[in-house]
Formats: sequence, structure tokens, C-alpha cells
Amino acid sequence: VVLPTPNQACTDASHPTLTEIQQHTLEKFGVWPCLWQLKVVEALSKGDKDIVCTASTGMSKTLSFWLPLLFCPEYIQIVVTPLNMLGKQNAASLVRAGIQAIAINSETSTLSSFTLSIMTKSLN
Repeated sequence: VVLPTPNQACTDASHPTLTEIQQHTLEKFGVWPCLWQLKVVEALSKGDKDIVCTASTGMSKTLSFWLPLLFCPEYIQIVVTPLNMLGKQNAASLVRAGIQAIAINSETSTLSSFTLSIMTKSLN
């Protein structure tokens, strides 16, 4: 299995426009993204490596991490969360949007979890 380089520009698609990002976000997640979220996704999709985003609690910063997966489904993304429940909620939201996800914590960090995740990803 060959994993993509983190923040590497997406090779399977052209860089999405802000309108395309808005439309896909609405279709998959049922929300209309803010301009700052669109700009973060635009930078990520172009492979920018130094991106700083600050926003208040509850502003959906995490959505900005997820959106590039809509345009580059081969990406593997690791999001570290401070709470197990938050990790589970994140994974559930991604799965509802049709994106494969798994929350790894002390209860689920088994060899079978990692094998299933990597094998499923390589079959897609």
C-alpha cells in the first residue's frame, strides 16, 4: 500500500473551486461552509504545507480538515482529538457522509482495526 504524502496536492482531480467546495459540502454534510473554511480547503487542496486557522470553539474547524477528502478520496487523514467521544462523533459524521473513518482509542487500537482500515482503503 502506497500512502500519499501529507498535504500533497491532489493528483486525481483538479483543484476545486470555492463554488465546488460549497456544493460538495452541502451535498455530503448538509451544511454551508464559511468563507474561511473554503479558503483553508483551497489551500489544502493545492498542497500548501503551512496553514494556520484560528476560530472559536464550535465554529466547525474540523470540517475544514474533512473537506479535502471529498476531492481526494485516496487521502488518509489522521485527526487527533482530546476526547474519545469526540473522535467517535467525528468518525460517525464522516461515515454518514460516505467517507471511511475509524476512531482509534485505547478500546479500539487492535491489530484488526488497523488491518481492516488499511486493507479496505487499498481495495477502493
